[in-house]
Amino acid sequence: MMKKAIIITGANGNVGAYFAHQYAEQNEKLILILHKQSNRVKDLIENGNVKLLYLNLADLNETKNKFDALIKKTNWLPTRLIHTATIRSHDFKPLVDTDPTLWGKIINTNIVGTFNLLKTVLPYFTKNQYGKIVLFGSNVTRIGLPKGSAYAASKAAIANLGRTLAAEEAKNNIIVNTVSPGPIKIDDSSFSESYRKFRREYYKEKEREIPLKRCATFDDLFGICSFLLSEENSYITGEEFYITGGKL
Repeated sequence: MMKKAIIITGANGNVGAYFAHQYAEQNEKLILILHKQSNRVKDLIENGNVKLLYLNLADLNETKNKFDALIKKTNWLPTRLIHTATIRSHDFKPLVDTDPTLWGKIINTNIVGTFNLLKTVLPYFTKNQYGKIVLFGSNVTRIGLPKGSAYAASKAAIANLGRTLAAEEAKNNIIVNTVSPGPIKIDDSSFSESYRKFRREYYKEKEREIPLKRCATFDDLFGICSFLLSEENSYITGEEFYITGGKL
């Protein structure tokens, strides 16, 4: 009998790594998809329930070939997916001044990467007639992001991919939802000083607008994702959940 597994992309990011540790403590089988670095999950490498998979999600052939090979090797059955992998508009420029190459890279990585991931994983879900997916959007899908047009556009696209996929795959008992947080309290020590400055200024402004007067925590996000992926959720699909502390 194949053992059920959870796939987490962006597993070395703040959110992805936190989720990986939470599920590892629950003895779940985990397929952690990373790009290049694994410092936040290196303590899980020796865990027999955890497999690390280094992928460029923007490359469909690489994604499919490496993922299929891992499933064949482990004989695990993917049943749940949490997609957190993303890159941001780190040039902090209005659209008219944005470098077209950078804009295209962000769109390609975030949107095409999501397409490639779903195209790779969905056949396992449809074959098993079961699957639960949480995509990560952002509150910017409804409010925009000045000086971050590529990121904002890509997150809106991901949310609509989720809605579309939920409608397409309902017949296969596949549930798809999007979690779209506002500002999240994270470790930003790995970011450039210019990006940390941007975050500090942006978050200071945004926290004043949040009724609960704080950023979201990893626990806030994990709680809703855990429910959406759980057996208790058999009906909620195609939704986008804004985690914003009451900010409309």
